[in-house]
Amino acid sequence: MKPCALTVNFVLPSYVPTPIGGYRIVYQYANYLAARGHDVSILFPRFCTDTAVPRFVVSFIGKALWAVRLRIAHRPMVDWQPIHPAVKLRLVRDISDRSLAHADAVFATAWDTAGPVARLSASRGRKFYLIQHHETWSGPEAEVNATWLLDMIHIPNAIEHERFRVTTQPENRDGICALYNHAPYKGTPVLLDVLAGFHAISPATRVRMFGQGPRGAELPDWIEYHRNPGQDVLVEQIYNRSLVYVSASIAEGWALPPAEAMACGCLFVGTDIGGFRDYAENGATALLSPSGDHDALLRNLCAGVADDNLRRRLARAGTANIARFTWDSSGRMLEDHIIGALAAAGAPSPAERRVGGFGRLDLLARR
Repeated sequence: MKPCALTVNFVLPSYVPTPIGGYRIVYQYANYLAARGHDVSILFPRFCTDTAVPRFVVSFIGKALWAVRLRIAHRPMVDWQPIHPAVKLRLVRDISDRSLAHADAVFATAWDTAGPVARLSASRGRKFYLIQHHETWSGPEAEVNATWLLDMIHIPNAIEHERFRVTTQPENRDGICALYNHAPYKGTPVLLDVLAGFHAISPATRVRMFGQGPRGAELPDWIEYHRNPGQDVLVEQIYNRSLVYVSASIAEGWALPPAEAMACGCLFVGTDIGGFRDYAENGATALLSPSGDHDALLRNLCAGVADDNLRRRLARAGTANIARFTWDSSGRMLEDHIIGALAAAGAPSPAERRVGGFGRLDLLARR
């Protein structure tokens, strides 16, 4: 039975037209809640705070022209991820009462949105914070840590199993794959060194990488690079043509690419870090080694490719394990938490909330 409809706003830090894993997660939760009958909006602010707004865009005209230009340039606004038709995508000036409508719940989704959302009036809804990463790579550590100070619940992310699935059997695959991303926590220098070592040992094995940016000069010609691949290309030409997905990440949230690759039948060879442990266990569903240990990662990669029995056993176990992480399960957990938090607070009606207030900012951790 569906609950009474709620009005829910998700506040992203900005509008970005290209694929981002954290944005995909927000879009998926919004899709789930909209399918459940809730009134859901995703807000893209031009600025997170009033102090960041220069004078020349303070006027209504400046705001309107910015939004019009984006909507003309990007039709649809999100073309790389399906969005439920009932989900509203809104370009707003900033994260403030004048930019957000009255709601039952409002979600911060990044460290720099947490403060502005916390300062919204009670009429903008019960405040939640969807944590997906320890974002010290994008902000001052002290400020990022300050957004982690309240009680948390853990809700694992999920993937779209209808899309990310096995379509090519292992005996018809011929290579390995990896993400190309220069964010410091991705460990790309170590990854490229490991791939070079692997190529020296197994030069006939194809190596595929994919990413958003252009091909870097440091990529040798024996690496096949796919820039900003669509999901069909990612599933069919990268994941389902590869035996192994490899990552050298130093830190992660609930990372999507390894999970997607596992759902597509790849063995995951990666680092033993918190963001991977939700769905990968060394020797049971994956091969994991300490972060920064180049030699151990290379040994695992070579073993995963060379040992057919080991690879097939772990890949099958990994695919079976990742099947547990569904949007129906994670979405229901999120919905139940929102409803429970509102009930525990004795949530007033939207009209009553205009003069009332909630003092607590709930945090939902994706670690």
